[in-house]
Amino acid sequence: MEKEIQVKNKLEPSRSLKVAAFDQSKSNTKPHKHNGYLELVLLTKTSGKHVIDGREVKIEAPCLLVIRQDNVHHWDLEKPILGYVLLLKRHFVDASYDPELNMLLDQLVKLDILPILNVKAVETIFQLLMDETNKTCQEGLFKALIAKLLEANSTSPRRSELPDNLYKRFTKLLRADVHPVNHVAHYAEKLHTSPQNLNAACKREASKTASDVLADYLIQEAKRLLIYTGKSISEVAFDLGFSDKSNFSKYFKRYTLQSPKDFRNENLKIPFHQTHS
Repeated sequence: MEKEIQVKNKLEPSRSLKVAAFDQSKSNTKPHKHNGYLELVLLTKTSGKHVIDGREVKIEAPCLLVIRQDNVHHWDLEKPILGYVLLLKRHFVDASYDPELNMLLDQLVKLDILPILNVKAVETIFQLLMDETNKTCQEGLFKALIAKLLEANSTSPRRSELPDNLYKRFTKLLRADVHPVNHVAHYAEKLHTSPQNLNAACKREASKTASDVLADYLIQEAKRLLIYTGKSISEVAFDLGFSDKSNFSKYFKRYTLQSPKDFRNENLKIPFHQTHS
């Protein structure tokens, strides 16, 4: 097993949005994550499975796969495969003056997969985005795409809901932190606020305390490192900001009811980890 998770970069530095037809040679992939961009994969013809952060999802076209920039994923798809791939940097949405665009995208990225109700309409928008270079037109088309995709999901947002910027900045800061720190006060200071304000923002937006949001992130990262890398438990503990292996193991078991060793051994026995090249 590799020491590090493979990171792929399919989006040029100068571009914030890119759409292309699905590459038939990518029917089987190894576990990897992406270098700072979201990937939306429209599949109109295929079947198979998609494994994302250890969760196996059965693919039944037509559907959309949502792969966040911090996800580790791989898939095994049956040929022929018809569909499109959209790559998006967060800067594209952050630069928008339309708060509803942010809100719609925040709803979409909570999902791993969703069925497509109106395939023709969704496919048409993907095709238009392939050739569109005007930023304003891209933004309008992308907003229409997300709204159309969310028609299939009952958790589509209401217009009156606005995202909590402090909560969003907190989660963005966590994702960008190479060596996270298990202290809410550390991130509150970086965000120029108090732990109390950060806690209130997390409760409003996610119905969780700031400590729980931080714990969710640390545990998810721990699981990725334990499943997809050959790092020792001590190395994983160091990467996640714990002072030693013992503290990390106690923390991990508190939230998962398993030791890191047991979790790794259990998941390495699952057949889907035997991936194709």
